[in-house]
Amino acid sequence: MGPMRLLNHPWYAASAGLGGLLLAAWTLSSSAGATGDPQRGKTLYEKNCQGCHGKTGAGVGGAMPSLADAARMAAKSDADLFDAVTKGRPGTGMPAWGSILNERDRWSVVAYLRTFAAPP
Repeated sequence: MGPMRLLNHPWYAASAGLGGLLLAAWTLSSSAGATGDPQRGKTLYEKNCQGCHGKTGAGVGGAMPSLADAARMAAKSDADLFDAVTKGRPGTGMPAWGSILNERDRWSVVAYLRTFAAPP
């Protein structure tokens, strides 16, 4: 069987599809399940984020959405928050930190953000 016939064989197509599915699941689990260090995140937040989001995450002058709003934060996944930190929020004052903070540091900021809306 030649290489082209092998590519069209049902077994190959099924195994290639399964391989792609497993790769996608591994990628999602390794990124979405990443955890950061909230203490490191606090230091990074104070240095880079506090000027706009405020010390408690409530926002400065009401200009920012509150990161301390438990209902709003519960509706956001860690991946959503990581994406916002990484890519920023176009059309707002939120800059992208993906080229400034490494991945571990961005996950640490997300871990710290979760402390704002945490129950006492």
